[in-house]
Amino acid sequence: MDPNRANELFELADRLSTDATKLRAELEFEFATSQLAEVVDEDYDLGEVVGVEQIFGGYVNVSYAVHTRSDAGEQRYFVRKYSRAITEPEVRFEHALVNHINRKGFHLAARVYPNKAGETFVTRDELRGERRETRFFAVYEMLLGEDKYTWVKNRCTDREYDSAARVLAQFHHLAHDFEPGKLAREQLPIMDFVRTLEKTFTDCAGQTTGTSYDKYFLAKLPAILEAVRQGTSIESRLAGLPFIPVHCDYHPGNQKYVDERVVGLFDFDWSKVDYRIFDIALALVYFCSSWEGRDSGDLWLDKAALFTRAYQEEAAKFDEPGPMSEAELAALPRMIANANLFVLNWDVTAYYEDDTVKNDDEYLMYVSHNVMLMEFIEAHLQELAHLADAQGAMSSPGEPGHSHDQERV
Repeated sequence: MDPNRANELFELADRLSTDATKLRAELEFEFATSQLAEVVDEDYDLGEVVGVEQIFGGYVNVSYAVHTRSDAGEQRYFVRKYSRAITEPEVRFEHALVNHINRKGFHLAARVYPNKAGETFVTRDELRGERRETRFFAVYEMLLGEDKYTWVKNRCTDREYDSAARVLAQFHHLAHDFEPGKLAREQLPIMDFVRTLEKTFTDCAGQTTGTSYDKYFLAKLPAILEAVRQGTSIESRLAGLPFIPVHCDYHPGNQKYVDERVVGLFDFDWSKVDYRIFDIALALVYFCSSWEGRDSGDLWLDKAALFTRAYQEEAAKFDEPGPMSEAELAALPRMIANANLFVLNWDVTAYYEDDTVKNDDEYLMYVSHNVMLMEFIEAHLQELAHLADAQGAMSSPGEPGHSHDQERV
């Protein structure tokens, strides 16, 4: 072919590709917004939909703000379109738990609105490839307060650490007697989950193709597998410890703040029944690990101690499940390591098993963070054993450690 003609055809193909990508994005947005408008208009008594906008930040579900107008004026609702992987029992578990704690006075959690049929969710069938699949939708209260943080932007103030820890203790108290019946999240409890990780990580290692992510993961795999083997060592010490509903995604990005106090808690879609100390350990991993700067990959031991002591002080106000026992505190350091492996699992499986296009540098940042945190935890297990020491647990009013009236249940 003549080089000039080849050049012309290449430029034409490039323009067509760009136009097709733009058209796809526009159609995807039009489909999503019209679908959300139809769901709220047809299945709920919340007024006429006058606007839909996507809320960015999540990696699993897709979220939108839907504006409606009725005789009562304009309102704004949070609408979630669940991931394809969700099952109906998991959706029902989440909504039943949220309704349970709301009935008991925990109004920091966004309540779920019933549809016209009295259910807490609706479904729509979508075409994916050559087959149809069912997608779940739910409408929630739009919580007030400020979205200050994400799961990677987590440098809270001391008062915010204190408030978040107390809210977690309140949630555990109000959720402890929730009876899910046959409803459950399909994910295994943490100790069963840890036993699956050696195979998961080994299988993922077999999918590498030589990317920068692959090279880092393979270099760190022996240490990761050793941490997994160490993770099962505490199982015999967990018998009889509180096994209750847990949030399982308790990080600063799932909270709203006003004046350094938590005023909203959301994203219960990862909730399940598990060891209480796993939920605390996971919160410490999310709240107290550095993502940037000289201490990147470190666990802020002083902030972790502040969080743990505030949790203990607040939990001591309630009979069930009460503050962490000596047995729980003894198991907490290794459970923090397991909680970090829980997050590391997402870093790895989302890269190798999710078929969506991903940014290698972004996912390399995630996996390297949790690997560095894994190494820090293993090197500081002795210090982690003293997080809830009595000194400094009680503070003067207004200082970290003091319970704010607005946060009490």
